[in-house]
Amino acid sequence: MTNKTKIAEIFDSVQGEGPYIGYRQLFIRFCGCNLLCDYCDTEFDKGEEYSKESLTEKVKTFNLAALHSVSLTGGEPLLHYQFLQEFLPELKKLKLKIYLETNGTLPKPLKSVIDFIDIVSMDFKLDSSAKIGDVYATHDEFLNIATENKKDTFAKLVFDDNIRDYELNECLTLAKKYNIPLILQPKMDKNTVNVSHEKILEIFNRFSQNYPNTRLIGQVHKFFDIQ
Repeated sequence: MTNKTKIAEIFDSVQGEGPYIGYRQLFIRFCGCNLLCDYCDTEFDKGEEYSKESLTEKVKTFNLAALHSVSLTGGEPLLHYQFLQEFLPELKKLKLKIYLETNGTLPKPLKSVIDFIDIVSMDFKLDSSAKIGDVYATHDEFLNIATENKKDTFAKLVFDDNIRDYELNECLTLAKKYNIPLILQPKMDKNTVNVSHEKILEIFNRFSQNYPNTRLIGQVHKFFDIQ
């Protein structure tokens, strides 16, 4: 039986987060997530089933020459690692860069597909804003796999006024350990920033003074009202 998976949506748009902000990407949004972050605004269950063949054909209907890369997003795309093991070799045949957006909590699935990934965009998950507990040891294992395979890797950190000192220190420790860009992203509700101006400057100063490879970048696509 052909391996199929559930895709919430496929669309051509602009990357609105992180160091690749502003690039045109094809977004493949996978259903399902292993976390339940309290700021998440994504519906995980509604979608359509695709085989590797039908999804490849769907990708081909877009103007691939205009794309910087294909973003595997979600939900959590690595929940679908068995499907990805079959689909990503087909995607690679189209000569497209593959950009993985992930919560960084599934290191073994990452290892199974890492050869096909070009860019790893990992979210540091803070219990103060996501309410999912302490996952730093898992993030450590995840980043080790990404960087030892020499992938273009960076980490985003969504924060609000409740960020704690130990969370700040843990994220700094891992960013320094793996020498990766650290992207600070104030928590937003639609196109409204939910973090005070004072707190944003405080957090940026505390991170950047301890780790110069830190950038403060909001979710630009929300300001432009772009999907």
